[in-house]
Amino acid sequence: MASKINLFYPKLFFILLALLISYDAPAQEVNKETQIDNKMLQSIDSQYHPKVIGLSKNGLVEGREAMKLFLVDFDKKQGSTVNFKTLYQVPVYQKLEYEIGLSETAKGGQFAHIIIWLKENDAKQKIADVAFEKTSEIEVPAELANAREKWMKLCASKNAKKLVSELYTNDAIYYNRGRILIGHDQLSKEYSYMNDPSYSLKLSPKHIEMVAEDLIYEIGMCSGSYNLPYILVWKKQQDGNWKIYMDSNY
Repeated sequence: MASKINLFYPKLFFILLALLISYDAPAQEVNKETQIDNKMLQSIDSQYHPKVIGLSKNGLVEGREAMKLFLVDFDKKQGSTVNFKTLYQVPVYQKLEYEIGLSETAKGGQFAHIIIWLKENDAKQKIADVAFEKTSEIEVPAELANAREKWMKLCASKNAKKLVSELYTNDAIYYNRGRILIGHDQLSKEYSYMNDPSYSLKLSPKHIEMVAEDLIYEIGMCSGSYNLPYILVWKKQQDGNWKIYMDSNY
């Protein structure tokens, strides 16, 4: 009996050792993932304003905590951002900048961004980040200039409701000084100042980025009653017309 017990204990030792090793590996992987997530969350805290808004094919994201959930999920699907290139940047005033740029992910995805940077308390953070996948290298269609001209004519006609109904998508977003307005009713009410007989506005594009066959980014300069840069995101409709999906100024 003694010899059998001596043979049994070494076998039991190696079995327990194997079990410990097998359970230790997943724990290390979890810790590694946690460290990566924590590093990413710290980066988001430093880069994004607490009241940031985001816009993508998944819709509107409001607030830094919601942005964290979105970006962690995005990172798992697309991989981390490995490269970012600024295509156009313009100051709005001392504390604000508009930017159009391109990012590349570890899995080879390319995304076009419109970023609104806010500088306060010695920090520069994103207050808005519009990001859609870059899928087109075709030239900007001539129809876009026609849509912009129509916008200016309708603006000059002092009929804000008609302007919004004809040139904005049904789910159009207006972002201004932290406020988010959505849809024709809210935008028509907000733009009622355009009905003033003395109001006039000209739009002069400074950078136009063809993001997809049905999506275009535009940063330009307003002149007239409002003399600061503007942001527009255009969407092509099923009938072929281009309408504004997002409009932003400060």
